[in-house]
Amino acid sequence: MMNIRTLGVFCGILSGFFWGTMDIAAQYLLHTVRMAPAQFISLTMVVTTVALFAISIATKPKETFLAATDKRNVFQFFLFGVLVLLTQVSFYVCVKYSNAETAAVIAATRPFCIMGLLLFAAVMPTASQILCCALALVGVCLMMTKGDFSTLSFGWLTLLVGFGAPLFSAAYTIQSRSIVRKVGPLIAMTWAMLFTTILCNLYYPFWKVSLEWNFLTSLSVLWVAIMGHIVAYTLYIVSASKILPTITGVLETIEPLTAIVLSYFFFSQKMNAFMLAGAAMVLVAVVILGFSKPREKAN
Repeated sequence: MMNIRTLGVFCGILSGFFWGTMDIAAQYLLHTVRMAPAQFISLTMVVTTVALFAISIATKPKETFLAATDKRNVFQFFLFGVLVLLTQVSFYVCVKYSNAETAAVIAATRPFCIMGLLLFAAVMPTASQILCCALALVGVCLMMTKGDFSTLSFGWLTLLVGFGAPLFSAAYTIQSRSIVRKVGPLIAMTWAMLFTTILCNLYYPFWKVSLEWNFLTSLSVLWVAIMGHIVAYTLYIVSASKILPTITGVLETIEPLTAIVLSYFFFSQKMNAFMLAGAAMVLVAVVILGFSKPREKAN
């Protein structure tokens, strides 16, 4: 039987992989179809919430609604949902006002943000964790820029908004641990995403979204909602509840690696030596953390 730590590492790697596949679908909707970020978030979050409630009610009907009768749970669900929304808004606004490369590199600082937040809980990172975080960050930079760092756009507004993504992501990574362990990842995700959906649709209602529905747009929306928002997020919070969130954060650098490899096949993106070196750095960081001895005792 797979032990708790191995399960956490495996879930972390898988979540990065599925987020990488989601990036391809999101790129199609945001760039090819030219959806605005607000439209994209509102529509995909509605589909996500409907699917989550359908799955949750079908599998755990009593537990789903019982969890929402506790006011402390509801507050945790709400906070989780707000942090998820702030993460998405920060990332996509950064993409809009700079470029995808800049947003991805800034987002890759998530493990360091997690380390910073964990210091308040007196959890000190190990030397290997710090080294792997740095190695993964350099690897992501090389993959996204292809070795040409002039492609990065670092205006003050970009930095201010862009760093919200890894910071808010780090916050919900840590904040969700207790509620996930209490009610389970599916129920926690269901109620959190409901609050995310309500808030984003207050700004831009999903019924105002103008989209030419065809096979590719329908598949892309469903892929983002199901594989990206449900499967990947669930695997991510399961991973963060089983192992140190710092390690989970580094494992998520599999996301840009997956997106770049898939872009090679779907968008004919060429790969150079810098991208391959960056990919190798990410894989080395993931392997080191995957086999390193844990400091935190899993329960």
